Amino acid sequence: MDKLPIRRLSRLGNEGLLSSTLAVIELGKGRYEWGVVALLLLSRCASDWVVNGVIGPPVRIAQSLSIRAIAQSLDAPYASIHRYVSALQEQGLAIVSDNGVAISNDPAVAPAVVAFLVGAHDRLIRLVEDLAPDLPINGAGSVPHRGLLAATLSAALDISLVPYEIAREPVIDWTSKLVWIVIIVANVRHVTTDYDLSRAYAFKPTPDDVRVPIGVRTISAMTGLSYGTTFRHCKKLAQQDVIKYDRGGWLLASRQLNDDAVDEGVKALLAYYAKRINELAALGLSVESLERAYIGPRPDYVIIDNAVDIKKGR
Repeated sequence: MDKLPIRRLSRLGNEGLLSSTLAVIELGKGRYEWGVVALLLLSRCASDWVVNGVIGPPVRIAQSLSIRAIAQSLDAPYASIHRYVSALQEQGLAIVSDNGVAISNDPAVAPAVVAFLVGAHDRLIRLVEDLAPDLPINGAGSVPHRGLLAATLSAALDISLVPYEIAREPVIDWTSKLVWIVIIVANVRHVTTDYDLSRAYAFKPTPDDVRVPIGVRTISAMTGLSYGTTFRHCKKLAQQDVIKYDRGGWLLASRQLNDDAVDEGVKALLAYYAKRINELAALGLSVESLERAYIGPRPDYVIIDNAVDIKKGR
């Protein structure tokens, strides 16, 4: 991993996290906390939602998770998780039985769940397509195993859970983390999508004057958080010295880009991504023909419209 262009790969990985994070908000009907819990539930019962070789609602729910297990996995207070599960149950998205909690297969909510899972699948294929040229991937794929779809869903959901299960530090609060992810991606979107800039900063950090600040109104519009809530979390992140205010918007703090411990964390995440992708390659996912692996079209990156702040004067 030492010779990998970790800055470029990190930017591409963060694009995947931003896309999945905003999809999680939609899954939770606009409530981020509900969506995170629903995401965890789906990650533990993804195979239930593969029916006759396609993504669809199960006739019978076979897998579930206790509230205590959810709380332990997310390192969250039991009372909070109990409250979120109750809300999901009221929304019809979760069912609670003596066996535990599961995502509902009710026809009223199943289409939204299926749409989320299809999106998660294709976002993972996009991530593989983005990372594969530089990551050590074994083999070109074989005849697809019948378990490939379920395994791809499982990998997609597990990777979506990285900010809550694996990479909790340095930002613990979920809403602050949401704001932070938006800022990280927005600052360097123009670098990520530009061939020359992406390679110029493949191994070295992007300096402050190259990164583009993002304003509170844009973050608010992207996340669905109120302006006041967004501003409070920006201030909180600044107090933690992970972002700073610069040129009328928010930037990732330079300290985060020049920290050996942060780099080691990025390398560990890339190793995890490579492991999961190699597992899928062993089941028949061909990294040489990924365009065939999408269920729908390749998903676009999240739209970042800084004009929201320019028009409204931040």
